[in-house]
Amino acid sequence: MAGRLEGKVAVVTGGNSGIGEAIVHRLASEGARVGFCARRKEQGEAVEAAARSAGATVRFDVCDVTDSSQVDDWIARVTSEYGAIDVVVNNAGTASAGQWPDESNEDWDAILRLNVTSAFYVTRAAWPQLIASGEGSVINIGSLSAWGGIGANELEMMGGFQPSPSYQASKAALEGLTVHLAGRGGEHAIRVNCVRPGRILTRQWEETMGETFLFWSYYERVQMLQSHGRSEDVANAVLYLASNESSFVTAEMIDVNGGAVGKT
Repeated sequence: MAGRLEGKVAVVTGGNSGIGEAIVHRLASEGARVGFCARRKEQGEAVEAAARSAGATVRFDVCDVTDSSQVDDWIARVTSEYGAIDVVVNNAGTASAGQWPDESNEDWDAILRLNVTSAFYVTRAAWPQLIASGEGSVINIGSLSAWGGIGANELEMMGGFQPSPSYQASKAALEGLTVHLAGRGGEHAIRVNCVRPGRILTRQWEETMGETFLFWSYYERVQMLQSHGRSEDVANAVLYLASNESSFVTAEMIDVNGGAVGKT
């Protein structure tokens, strides 16, 4: 039986670890030809090798997605090998350790550039192909942090640490970009949506810091489901939005957070 993405070409940014790695494997397992990029070569090549050993059609390229010329070259390389792009997943992102009001100017600029500007560059580069596809799909990876304010009580439950100002601002901006692109994509049958994870325990974090690290003292109080979110949970939501099963879904923020939105 053909996979749900058979015949489609997908590109994924930040596919060398965590959520991005899970997305690469999930899309490829459903028949997509996947081009993914990251800045760290060794990690990217390891993901590429693992996916190929499972029979997937994938390629990895080193690319700094904050550089528009590198993005254009990467999209051209993927297209040259796999054909026109049907699915774009803007996953690349990071956070600063800086807390308000001490986050540096340099961290603020760097986080906004990676978390938001890169999505602009990648989607713009792939836009003509998404139009040609006739069923293009853009999926941005946001965060519950886009709207979840943290006051003194919440900060104490989070161990005195919270996502940085730049991280929260960048994820809110990504939602705005999602809605804008959905509006412009409608006439071309391009769907643009955002997956908004809550607390996701990646394999790397779990192996180095354990299950209860990373804000669990807070999220165990606000999640309806008393379980840990995993990278695969996000990847499954991305698969739905990448497939034709979501052909009438656009400009949506899909929450993957164990019900935290309903309790906060």
